[in-house]
Amino acid sequence: MGWYDRIAGWYDPFTAWIYHKPRTQLIEYLKINRGDRILIVACGTGQSFEMIQQKLENTGEIIAVDYSAGMLHTARKRIKKNHWKNIRLLHEDARNLSAQYFLRRGIEPNFDVLIGELAFSVIPDWEDVMKTTASVVRKGGRVGLLDWYRKKNDRLTKVVNYLAQAEVSRDTIGFARKLFADFRVIAWFLSGNVYVGVGENA
Repeated sequence: MGWYDRIAGWYDPFTAWIYHKPRTQLIEYLKINRGDRILIVACGTGQSFEMIQQKLENTGEIIAVDYSAGMLHTARKRIKKNHWKNIRLLHEDARNLSAQYFLRRGIEPNFDVLIGELAFSVIPDWEDVMKTTASVVRKGGRVGLLDWYRKKNDRLTKVVNYLAQAEVSRDTIGFARKLFADFRVIAWFLSGNVYVGVGENA
């Protein structure tokens, strides 16, 4: 059993309030429209689903990927409780995502929106994953990232890295600026440690 499987049962009560404002900002700036097809990398327990559905009005499609079966179990319960029919959960290592991966599952690899939620500070080979997931987003599609970023390798960094099983010193912002047109950080949260950034897929 992995780390996120072990903490899945208490993840929402301890984190939903922390990330509510960043998620709200992210969804607002992504300008999601009715009918959009959205790919979420590291969807976790699905804390952003309701905000996205308010924009989609239960149209379009959400493909939500996570490595943790425990987190997806909670996400599945959230979907069932709300009777959402346009969300498909995929239990998968993000490193396996590709156009061919989606096609084999009957999913068109031409998304309108890519969302990375606390993803690229955690995922191994994160640069390759960011490139690959960008390749399945249509040209001009929107990209949104919510993640930690700390330059200092101090005590707080070590605590966050341990609790999230992450490497929050990765320069995910700099890499996103190279990969996506007009990528910019629109807001910082938690005393400047968590950012929300948006851009377009070029």
